[in-house]
Amino acid sequence: MKYPLFPTTVVGSWPRTREILAGLRDKRAGRMCDSDFQAIADQAVLKCLRAQEEAGIDIVSDGEQRRDNFISFVSEKLENVRMLTVAELLDYVEDKASFEEILGTLTFQPILCLIQPR
Repeated sequence: MKYPLFPTTVVGSWPRTREILAGLRDKRAGRMCDSDFQAIADQAVLKCLRAQEEAGIDIVSDGEQRRDNFISFVSEKLENVRMLTVAELLDYVEDKASFEEILGTLTFQPILCLIQPR
């Protein structure tokens, strides 16, 4: 395939549908088996690919539909590491008031992705 001089592509995660987000949560919580999640993810990937093709993107991607964020993707591959929710994280924070103030200023949610040795 010959690409234009300046080909377009998508870098990073494509926005996820409510279905894929719910599937990610349910899979992580053990309420959904992997094959059911993969079926939802397959549909999300196809939707993502169609949108990119309709937009004229030269090099399409799956939009990282199967991974909810970078930290969980990495933590799933490492032994003795688990993700913490903000509620769990608060158990380790001494100055909760300052921490909650910091949380209130975040527009991005990296704090939801912290990991803790088991």
